[in-house]
Amino acid sequence: MRKLILTIASFISSISVSSAEIANDKVRIGLLSDLSGPYEADTGNGSVLAAQIAAEEFGNRVNGVPIEILAADHQNKPDVGAAIANKWFDIDKVDAIADLVNSAVAMAVVDVAKQKNKAALLVGAGSADFTGKACAPDTLVHWAYDTYMIANANGGMVPALGKKWFMISADYVFGKALAASVKTAVEKNGGEIIGSVLHPMGTTDFSSYVLQAQASKADVVIFNNGGDDTTNAVKTAKEFGLVDRQKVVATLDNPRQLKAIGLDTAQKMTYAVAWHRELGEKTTAFARKFLERSPNKVPPSMMHAGNYSAVRSYILGVAAANSTDPKAVFAKMREMQIDDAFTPNGKLRADGRMVHDAYMMQVKTPAESRGEWDQVQQIGVIPADKAFRPIVDGGCPAMANRSNL
Repeated sequence: MRKLILTIASFISSISVSSAEIANDKVRIGLLSDLSGPYEADTGNGSVLAAQIAAEEFGNRVNGVPIEILAADHQNKPDVGAAIANKWFDIDKVDAIADLVNSAVAMAVVDVAKQKNKAALLVGAGSADFTGKACAPDTLVHWAYDTYMIANANGGMVPALGKKWFMISADYVFGKALAASVKTAVEKNGGEIIGSVLHPMGTTDFSSYVLQAQASKADVVIFNNGGDDTTNAVKTAKEFGLVDRQKVVATLDNPRQLKAIGLDTAQKMTYAVAWHRELGEKTTAFARKFLERSPNKVPPSMMHAGNYSAVRSYILGVAAANSTDPKAVFAKMREMQIDDAFTPNGKLRADGRMVHDAYMMQVKTPAESRGEWDQVQQIGVIPADKAFRPIVDGGCPAMANRSNL
């Protein structure tokens, strides 16, 4: 009898512990992004909507508790991002922070997440250091893309575009990391960087940088930036005739951005991207739902789809772990095949990198376009195992003692 009582008591205790693992009887996910600055069109409010769509697919509940999506603007300032993260974790009981466009902001927020044992779902942040020297696989996952992927793919175009490259890069963590990766990739493919300049984030006048690129007589000019910076840079390149005399490489994965630039200006430009809107039925359904609910009636960007996927996968991980402890959730996420609107073949690696196919895209000519948002076409696929840096080359300290990698 005593043994039976102890067994029942142990069973009841295990139920109580299990049900208490989702703290505060709710799951709160904060979308921390640029809601008003140069990266808003890339991610921002659209990523908030994407996260909401992901939560709605679960009926806004997981394992019987509600899911809540919060949003805040970090203003592209690391101190602001860290302050919001501290408040969210300590006062608002947020379990995970998603997006974090701007790698400098993401670095600051990840430090806070480490201290407080919370989850960071990096989508907008691009630096490959997040699965390299700054990795924290029990705290962060890196979802959509990174500087290695972009540079590796773009560098592979040396034979097609030309050997002499000039770089115009954003002067902060992302731009510098991308420039370093592009240099490595270009040289690996037999090219050389013959010139490089940095510009402040939020630059509106790119004329001096474009003139330097023209004077270099490089075969290829690559813009290592994003958001409004890319829009302004490409427009200036057109204005000064650079796009007519030299090849231009710029990431044009945001439909609103590409519309602002115009197909006349961007036609035939090629670039690497982690996602586009014609990957299958799940992608089409998500893009249609997003477009219907978008206040500006704009299709989703790569980062919008990436935030949808990261939040959706996190919720699935919470459901499987019955916990919001990031180590337990990420362990469950690593067991999953990620098959959703973002990718049909994603897999979360031990270093925190979610690997998946990447794509080479080309901007259509005005004559090729069949409608307002028919802007680009896929011209190549980079398989998942080739798109991202191998774990063994990343330098992630947490992976150093794992012999099976």
